[in-house]
Amino acid sequence: MSDALDAQFRATDRRVRTIDMQVSGLDQRLDDLEGEHERLKSRFGYTEDLDHELRSLRDDISGLETTTEEVDGRVDDLDDRVETAERTVNRLTQHVRLLEGQIMTTGNIPPADLDTFTKDQHALAATMAAGWDAADALLTPTLRAHHQGQVQRFRTAQAEHHATRQEAVALVATLLGTAPTTQAHKKTGTRLRSVIDRESTERQALARQAAGARAATAALAADQAATADKQPAIAAGQRAEQRLTLALRSKLADAISNRLLLPAWFATVLGPAPPARNTDRWLECATRVLLYRLTYRVTDQVLALGTRPDPEDEHRHGWWEELRTALRPW
Repeated sequence: MSDALDAQFRATDRRVRTIDMQVSGLDQRLDDLEGEHERLKSRFGYTEDLDHELRSLRDDISGLETTTEEVDGRVDDLDDRVETAERTVNRLTQHVRLLEGQIMTTGNIPPADLDTFTKDQHALAATMAAGWDAADALLTPTLRAHHQGQVQRFRTAQAEHHATRQEAVALVATLLGTAPTTQAHKKTGTRLRSVIDRESTERQALARQAAGARAATAALAADQAATADKQPAIAAGQRAEQRLTLALRSKLADAISNRLLLPAWFATVLGPAPPARNTDRWLECATRVLLYRLTYRVTDQVLALGTRPDPEDEHRHGWWEELRTALRPW
């Protein structure tokens, strides 16, 4: 009965922890929504319905002090309401961006050229990509750690097996040095049989691990040699990426400080101007988008990242997905 109560308590505790995490997530999403709402109010003027809904959501989240079963249902309901509020904010944001773009266009504001790059920048991008290719030829940190663990486990098993054999030798010496009729002789014999069984089990385990350990050792040795060979290209790629990131960030900052009209592909995903909150994170994301367009020579004037790349191109596809996720809050 005690075990059943224990299990029920643990299950309830897990549900409470899960609900706590959900409520915390809702709280964070509401913080973001309220910040965006304040920005919209300052630019758009009337968002009273959204204001009321956000206050209502905040009150409901603060009042989640009831039973676990009731909270389960209320959290789901609040999650749906937060999603609805997020869609409303997104629609208002897009409308504000459209109005801002129209105002800037009619004001004869000069456009920002974010799609023209120098020969040196194209060369740096090629060096950066070559560095990525060189790094991709090496073992991933996860696979390297796996091989290292495999080798270490084999060595530990070898040491344990050696210690067992030494123990067996010592017991045999004790057995030979005692009279067969003594209690010490009998105890030593019993212990020796146990050690012999353990030695056999350990020897069989070593035999099973040997091939994998040899393969892991060879893979680590090849990776070490490749690292030495490709390190110059990797280092050059890292330096090129740093230089390009600094140059593109400066280029974007100049366009913003001079109040130039940002391209449609830029404003669609990042807005016509930096947000008041998380400005540095916005600038970092925008710089990475510029770097992506430079690296893969994207010229699409509507889609910031161009069309979805082929998954076979693992590095580009992974970067595209990463940027697509990073652009969602803006």
